[in-house]
Amino acid sequence: MDTCTTLYEYTSIEDVESRRIPVDAGAPFDRGDIILRSADNVDFHFHKLLLSLASSFFSNMFSLPQPDSLDDAADRTKDGLPIIPVTENSVILQKLLSFCSPVYDTDVPALENLDIVMSVLDAADKYDMKRVGIFIVRMITAPRFLEKEPMRVFAIACRYRSEAETLVAARYMLRFAVWEPAYVSELDFISGSDFQRLVKYHTNCGQAMTQLTRLWSTYPLPSLDCKFCRKKGVSRLSLKEYQDSVIEALRIRPSVESLLNPEWIDSMVRKAGSCIGCRERAPRALAEYAKELAFPVMAIILEIPLDIDFR
Repeated sequence: MDTCTTLYEYTSIEDVESRRIPVDAGAPFDRGDIILRSADNVDFHFHKLLLSLASSFFSNMFSLPQPDSLDDAADRTKDGLPIIPVTENSVILQKLLSFCSPVYDTDVPALENLDIVMSVLDAADKYDMKRVGIFIVRMITAPRFLEKEPMRVFAIACRYRSEAETLVAARYMLRFAVWEPAYVSELDFISGSDFQRLVKYHTNCGQAMTQLTRLWSTYPLPSLDCKFCRKKGVSRLSLKEYQDSVIEALRIRPSVESLLNPEWIDSMVRKAGSCIGCRERAPRALAEYAKELAFPVMAIILEIPLDIDFR
């Protein structure tokens, strides 16, 4: 058995990574008066001034007496520049330092998923980069995050006491029944009181949907049957039952998207005993109706407070 095979079989990826010779990150991290070395041995050149402005942690560090710059110990300097080892890997460090750049608000670093968001936020928190943390939290209500993982977005925004983003996530979660979202680990970082207030907010919004009963004349429900059905005596869903079913659907999921749920539409059409033509028209009719009803539903929701203390 040759040496290469032996190393491949018995050396872990972590061991190989830890023994790598440090490499430079490259532009734009190839200039500066300080080097930050990532956990996977990638060297990022950066400027002390920018780090000091972004981070009180580094500002305090640089204000302390520094070792002799002529000290050429391999683990302390490189090309005459001091090296600061950090625990973040190169992917996270690159994004973190990009947010410390003067142009980060116009050339925004990419945050591909919420796992990366959390890693960058944790690093910003560790190094006391408050402005960076605030900017990143404002990004998490983007559709690519919110539509895929709304509970995580809520928990992250709530953890960092970002009121606007927490409320956006809480409103988005009205599309689901209160018991539907699964547990996410980010909930461990918020209080039970905060989570209970989310549940209470959902309940209050659902109960407030009864206010729509005063608006049936302004927003009449679309018919689920036709003259032929009624003439043949097929239709058997009364207007009152129809209205109550809509209110109940919105009570469970206080969002007009509830009326677009194919299972709910099918159950209503079956209750109405509609013909094949009515069954085909119902989804389109309810979709158009949902667009109109979105305005009064949102007006009701806007009156419901979330009641989380963000201080």
